[in-house]
Amino acid sequence: MVKPFIIGTRNAREMLRIGADILQDGGSAIDAVEAAVNAVEENPEDMSVGLGGLPNLLGVTQLDASIMDGRTLRTGAVAAVEGYVRTISIARKVMEVSPHVLLAGPGAGLFARATGIEPRDPSTERSRKYYELFARDAIGEIEDERRKEYIAGYVSTYGLREWYERLSEEHHGTVNVMAMDANGDVCSGVSTSGLALKFPGRVGDSPIIGAGNYCDNRVGAAACTGRGELAIRLSTARTIIGYMENGMSLRQACVRAMNDINALNETGGMNCLAFDRHGNTMSASTTWESFHCYMDVDSEEPEDRPGVWVKA
Repeated sequence: MVKPFIIGTRNAREMLRIGADILQDGGSAIDAVEAAVNAVEENPEDMSVGLGGLPNLLGVTQLDASIMDGRTLRTGAVAAVEGYVRTISIARKVMEVSPHVLLAGPGAGLFARATGIEPRDPSTERSRKYYELFARDAIGEIEDERRKEYIAGYVSTYGLREWYERLSEEHHGTVNVMAMDANGDVCSGVSTSGLALKFPGRVGDSPIIGAGNYCDNRVGAAACTGRGELAIRLSTARTIIGYMENGMSLRQACVRAMNDINALNETGGMNCLAFDRHGNTMSASTTWESFHCYMDVDSEEPEDRPGVWVKA
C-alpha cells in the first residue's frame, strides 16, 4: 500500500502541509487537495491564482478551476468566475451537488451563491496597480466604455493573435495539487486566474477536464500549467494518463506529452505534474528545469523533487 501523499507546483509548496495534515488524520484526497488549493487561492502574494490574481484586458479578474475524483471519475469545473476567491470549492460543489461538469461566468457565480460559498472581491491593491500601469501605458486615461472601444479597435487593427503572442511567454500561472489517501483514492485539482490581461471570457486548460486536469485511481493523476490553448488542443492531462495505460512509465509519459507540445512549434510553453498509482511522482517542462513539491504523512518538511526539461 502506498503511503498517503500530496504533491504540488512550486507555488503550493508551503500549503502542502495543510493537505498532508488532513491525510495524516485519515482525511480524503479530495479534502486534502481542496484545502491546499484554498490556501494558495487566499495568498495575495501569488498573482496567478485567486486573491490577487491578475485581471483581464478590462481590469476584471476572472478565475478558473477544476477538481476530479479518481475513484468515481466525477469532476467539477468553473470558468470565468467573477467575485469569488475560492474557486476550487465552487468546482467541488459542481462535482458533488450538481448534475453538471462545467459552469461558466455569471451562472457559476449564481451557483456558488446558491450553495453557500461566500463572494469576495479577488482584486488587491497590487493587482489593481498592475492593471492601472498597463492601462495608462497601453490605453491611456479613458473611461471604461472608451476602453472597450479601444480594445476592439486594437484587436481589429493588430489582431488578437499578435496580442496574445506578446503575453503568453511570461504572463500566466496556475496551481496544481494532487493527492493519494489511505484508501488509495486519488484527486487532482487546478486553480488559476489565467493569462494576465487576457481577452475577457478567455478560458484556458485549467477547467477543461482532460486538458489541464485528469486522474484515475487505476492509473494516476496529471495536471498542467502554461499556455492553456496548447494543452486543450492535445488533451495533455488525459494523454499522460493514456500513455501510462498503454505501458509507458510515468517519466516516459510526461516526456512524450511535452514532446507533443514542442511538436506544435507554437509560442508559449507547457509544464506538467503527475504521479502513477504506485506513488511515483514526476514533473516536466518545455521551458525550464522543472521541479515539484512532495509531502507524505511522515514528512516534516516539503521536499523539492527534480523533474525533466524537455527541450524542443
